[in-house]
Amino acid sequence: MKKFYIISIIVLQMYCVQSKVQNTDGMTALLLNNASNGAVSDKYNNGSLVHIKRADLVNLSFTGECYDSFTLVGIVVSPSNYYNTPQGGSGGIFNTDLEKWNLSLSNCNSLGFSPPNNTNFGSSTQRPNSNQTFTFKMYSCDPNNNPCSNNAIKASGF
Repeated sequence: MKKFYIISIIVLQMYCVQSKVQNTDGMTALLLNNASNGAVSDKYNNGSLVHIKRADLVNLSFTGECYDSFTLVGIVVSPSNYYNTPQGGSGGIFNTDLEKWNLSLSNCNSLGFSPPNNTNFGSSTQRPNSNQTFTFKMYSCDPNNNPCSNNAIKASGF
């Protein structure tokens, strides 16, 4: 009976570990599809994607991220291609009074975001997976270290 419990626990642990692996292969297909539908003439090619959240309910403090310099397999991808993915804000359909995703014609640096402090582009949940060559630069702002500029807040749609 002890062997049965031990085997059951091992099988359960293996199942749980495997279930944590996130399959984001569909994101690459979506990015390529979006890129093939007008990326060359997209006015946001040199712009950014801004994601801002309220840190309080009186619009005094905000936290946020900004993404720019998108590439997929070495090809420049417009921020609007990523914006249409779930990780990029689903085209803004989930925007609320507390959180906004929006495209900007300006890059992140000119919007006042703090530059990335490492060479990792985005996080593993924002990329298809680490062995695929989809990259972007991720910038941030927050009330404690680098307050979000008025330009960044307006660019997000607040």
